[in-house]
Amino acid sequence: MKSKIIIIIVIVLAVALLITRINTTSEPNTIEVGVILPLSGQYGAVGESMKNSILMNLGETGNIEVVFEDSKFDAKFGLSAFQKLTNIDKVDIIINGDSPSLEVITPYVQQTDMPVFQMFEARTHENDSIFQLLPFSYELFSNLGKLAETKYKKIALVYGGSTDVLNIDADYFRQGVSSSTITDTLNLVAGSDYKTEITKMLSKNPDAFTLILAKDDGIRFLKQLNVLKGSRKISLICDVNTEFIIDDYIKAVGTSTFEGCLSTNLPNTTSDQFKNDYKNKYNSNPMIGSDWAYDATTIIKSLATIPKDQWISKIQATNLDGVSGKVAFDETGTRFAVSENRIFKDGKFVKLEE
Repeated sequence: MKSKIIIIIVIVLAVALLITRINTTSEPNTIEVGVILPLSGQYGAVGESMKNSILMNLGETGNIEVVFEDSKFDAKFGLSAFQKLTNIDKVDIIINGDSPSLEVITPYVQQTDMPVFQMFEARTHENDSIFQLLPFSYELFSNLGKLAETKYKKIALVYGGSTDVLNIDADYFRQGVSSSTITDTLNLVAGSDYKTEITKMLSKNPDAFTLILAKDDGIRFLKQLNVLKGSRKISLICDVNTEFIIDDYIKAVGTSTFEGCLSTNLPNTTSDQFKNDYKNKYNSNPMIGSDWAYDATTIIKSLATIPKDQWISKIQATNLDGVSGKVAFDETGTRFAVSENRIFKDGKFVKLEE
């Protein structure tokens, strides 16, 4: 009888231990991810490519749920999307795909500890919960100014349009150029007629015009410039944003417009495997930002077994060999990077041989 009691006690203890171990095992958390992308408008193709990359990375992952919202590359739609995702969908994390949206949601984000993965340039770089996956900061623009200074004696600085980030880009460009080199400055108003402004700038005989503009504004500006300059030889200085979507520009104004255009950009670190996988799945090439969105999703997946109050420190300590190259952040949550001088030659941008 005693032996039976002992056996029963042993069985009960074993079951209790098993239950305890099951209950204390770290089960993956369900993470609600809100994604704000320009799924329509002038950067709709870029947004769709980032969306595809996020879905490709998630695959059959069952513990991460994603809600996509369209910012239309417009601050008011971006803010509306953010409010819906946070107040109605109650998401845990945001992936944001454009700068205008980030400008308006930043004050709200900074009141919380919600992680935000930003694909493109942030307006400010602070120690907060916003992490920029685009691997450069404004240094690219000051480097572009330094490069332009070595090539041209008279530069017409044209910038602005639909987002304040471009105004900051222009400020950093100025840091690389002596004031005497800039013959004229034009802060364009989005959608305006540029004829009078361009005529005035041409009268000062610049060697080159900068192109620190959003795509639609840039295309309108170049069409007018091509008409007004006639047969005169005037070079372009293309910012990194122009280079990212150069195919759209070429379709609008032709290849010859950009011949010899200088740019500073990131070295190409996107993995061939990622590009091949994307092409095989979607029958198209991934666009700018797609690899960053993929890597942001990889980081989010790594948070599934970690308590939420440890997410920020975990992200800050990221050391990932991603499909976009090495991913690590400085103390402000901005990704470390290097830059490369480039030139548009024979239909594409190539590394500028010094």
